[in-house]
Formats: sequence, structure tokens, C-alpha cells
Amino acid sequence: MVKGRVERLDFAERWLHDGLRLIEFPGGLLSVEVDMSKAVAFRQRMKESGSPVTYTHLIVLAAARVLAEHPELHRLVAGTKRLTPDCVDICLSVAGDGVVTPVVLVRDAANKDLPEIAREVREGAVRAKAEDEKMRAILRRWGWLVPAGVLRRALLRFLRSRLSYCRRVSGTFQISLIPSVDLFTPFLFNTAAVLAAGRVRDRVVAVDGKAVVRPTMALTCCNSHKIWNGMNTAMFLNCVKEKLEEAAV
Repeated sequence: MVKGRVERLDFAERWLHDGLRLIEFPGGLLSVEVDMSKAVAFRQRMKESGSPVTYTHLIVLAAARVLAEHPELHRLVAGTKRLTPDCVDICLSVAGDGVVTPVVLVRDAANKDLPEIAREVREGAVRAKAEDEKMRAILRRWGWLVPAGVLRRALLRFLRSRLSYCRRVSGTFQISLIPSVDLFTPFLFNTAAVLAAGRVRDRVVAVDGKAVVRPTMALTCCNSHKIWNGMNTAMFLNCVKEKLEEAAV
């Protein structure tokens, strides 16, 4: 006999859980440590100029510009089709209460400047949470129309085979950050890879053979082997690292 409180999942949760079950596990995981000294100084200059930005905004722009500079990496695969997108649409996860978090889509991110991205992320986070709750309310009310899990998964599998649907819900590349931990790695994503980061904090690192204290951040990247191999992932990570270390975003 099961002891404790037992609840039935509502239909919104059932649909979301079925969607998660269809996502394939990543083919690889790579990580680099980034010296954020110049990025910290750059943020301070932006703040003093009246345009405050966060590390999230810097990472979004750095990743978008790397993908724009390397179109051979910027691809989507859905079903039997592969797309080379015409612009970089970054899908950024935002804090939420559910197992599936709301997302902000920053469209054509590589051609925007930091103040534009900062504004879109701030405004988009509020809108994304409202849209997420609206979607969950609809699923709670009407999700029973497809009561069987096998049918829900078949419908979701069909949608995930459409490039237009994948791009609409996940953009062309995904980013997720949790600034309250040192290292973070999501394993479920819909694009070629997902870039993740934890907090920036002072750490002891070796510079020219000497131990020094620098503000650093761990960047991780999980890739889908259907689109990227390990060398693709390493090149992407190192290019993002270079832009952040030089504050060349």
C-alpha cells in the first residue's frame, strides 16, 4: 500500500511529460572555463552608460554571432529534413514553476545589439510566463480530448517532425542558465545543441605559471549527434569563450 499523498497528473502535465519522453538524449557533453574579467569590466561600463546588461545577455549575443559566423554549425533537423536557417533565433529558458520552463525567443539575435537583446529578454520573460500559463490552462481544459498517452505522443512526434513547428517553439539554438550554481548542464533540447552556464565567481586559476584570482564561468554544451559531432561542439564552445574573454560581442 502506498503511503502519503497521491495526486493524479492533470492533462497539462501529461502532455508536457509526453513531450519530454520524445526528446533524444545528447550525443556528447563538453565544457570550458571562461575568464570573465573583461566581460565584468564591460558590464560595468554598460551600466555606467545607462544600458545595464547581464551575463545572460552577453552569452546570448556571443552564441548568436558565433553561429552567424559559422553557418555550417547553424542547422536544424526534423524528421527527414535539414534546415540551414536564414537567421539565428535564440531560445532562452526562463525561471518557471513547472518541469518544462517558459522560453523567450530572441529572433535574429546576431543582428541586434546588447541593449536590444536586454530589452527583449526582460519584456519577453514576462510575456513567456503569461503565455506558458495560458497554454497550461488550455491543456488542463481540453487535454482530455486525447486521453491516451500513446496518441498524445504520436501527435507530438508528428509535430516534432515539422521544421516549422520546431523553429517556432525552440528557435534555432537553445541557451539555459542558472546563476545560483557553479555548473549546469541540461540534457533535453530540440536544436543542434544547448549552451548552458552557471554563475560567475572568483576562482584561482593559473596565468603564466602563477596562481591568480579571476572571475570565471563554466560553459557547457550538449550536442545532438544527428547534427553536430564532438569537433563541431568544441569549435562552437571555444569561439563563444573567445568572444566572452575579449568582450568582443
